[in-house]
Amino acid sequence: MPKNYPKDIKEKVRYLRSQGWSLGEINLKLSIPKNTLSGWVKDITITEKQKERIEQKMAASAAKGRIAAARLLHERIELWKNGIRQRIRPFKNLALEDPQIGKIICGILYLCEGAKYPSSRYLYFGNSDPKIISYFLTLLRRYYAIEEGKLHFDICYRWDQNYEELKNFWSKVTKIPKSKFLRSKPDIRTKGKPTLKESYKGVGRVAYYSTDLQFELQAIGEAIISGAEGD
Repeated sequence: MPKNYPKDIKEKVRYLRSQGWSLGEINLKLSIPKNTLSGWVKDITITEKQKERIEQKMAASAAKGRIAAARLLHERIELWKNGIRQRIRPFKNLALEDPQIGKIICGILYLCEGAKYPSSRYLYFGNSDPKIISYFLTLLRRYYAIEEGKLHFDICYRWDQNYEELKNFWSKVTKIPKSKFLRSKPDIRTKGKPTLKESYKGVGRVAYYSTDLQFELQAIGEAIISGAEGD
């Protein structure tokens, strides 16, 4: 059954509408259904300026709604990611606590990103992600009796990047002295094409002059893969 409203309420609604209030604004202020409000004010004509104001308010409200929805989606994604991170926490330090697992991961990384024997006769491992380069070197130094003097590094970088700045960056990441960096030249194919990602530091490549270590890492990776295939 329709609710009866006092006359002064209806008059207030009509006044607000005549002042250019939208039905949504009146609804929020007086908690009266929009379909009821529409019937009370259908004979009131608002000015173009008032219409423009209402449209701007509606656009602003829609924008706020999109921002709120985006924020809610971001929060849900973060909750989902944090849930997975908590689930895999037991894996976090396995490679650093167990030599066998550490060597397995080192071998898999090398099989994916390293130069293979016999096309290469020394260890050569590259990636654009500093964390991967750093982690590979951490495992290499932890589980293999490498000679630091045989560790070298080079950088594949873009034409507009500053090589000295890149050397400083990668030397800090790898703990390899800049004196051990090999001569590098920018990729001529990138000339005239600005680097879009500020965080991009080129492709860093670890070089270690040992065929024996290179092939051991490659063989570990190949053994894991072949074992998964049932060979």
